[in-house]
Amino acid sequence: MDGFEKRRDDKKKAIMQTALELFEQYGFEKVSMTDIAKKAHVSRASIYNFFESKDNLRRIIIKGILDDSIEKVQKLLEEQGNFINKISEYIQIRTWYYGKHSLKFFFDTVESDPELRQYLDDFITFHRQFLTKFIEEGKRSGVFSQDISNAAIEIYIDIFQSYYLQNMHKREVHDRLERNPKLAQEINMLFLEGLIQGNNGKN
Repeated sequence: MDGFEKRRDDKKKAIMQTALELFEQYGFEKVSMTDIAKKAHVSRASIYNFFESKDNLRRIIIKGILDDSIEKVQKLLEEQGNFINKISEYIQIRTWYYGKHSLKFFFDTVESDPELRQYLDDFITFHRQFLTKFIEEGKRSGVFSQDISNAAIEIYIDIFQSYYLQNMHKREVHDRLERNPKLAQEINMLFLEGLIQGNNGKN
């Protein structure tokens, strides 16, 4: 990437980050392109050149969040090393968003945009496939019990994800997680501990 391309990429990222902060703080409808341009120190024309519209800007932000999560879990699956450490890293990937961004903004955006709903559905499908591979690695390493069938694991994952997605749009649920990222981490740990093999308290 040459100097011009880097400056262009940096400007685009700055616009996205600024827009995300404003959307989360004031709500999507109350933020104008002028507000974003002023805070990001760019022209309105630059924003339209990059993103075409405010709706598309928001869409690209959400897709970027999901893409970043996919990139992180793909890298995790390819990593070598202690599987217990990988579980800890997986939980961090699952919970980093809660302490950093507004869940209300995320789910309100997805629910209002059919293209993003499909994008999220595709993300969930990918994540389920990742978890299957992750659990198979856990079995090979002796951390996850070989006695648990793949069918049982799939149902277990579905139960967790279904409850999670059905309830995360509820204000009381995501407010509790936003105020307490450690709670989100504990929930993910309980999910994985349901698959961890125990031998008199030892893995």
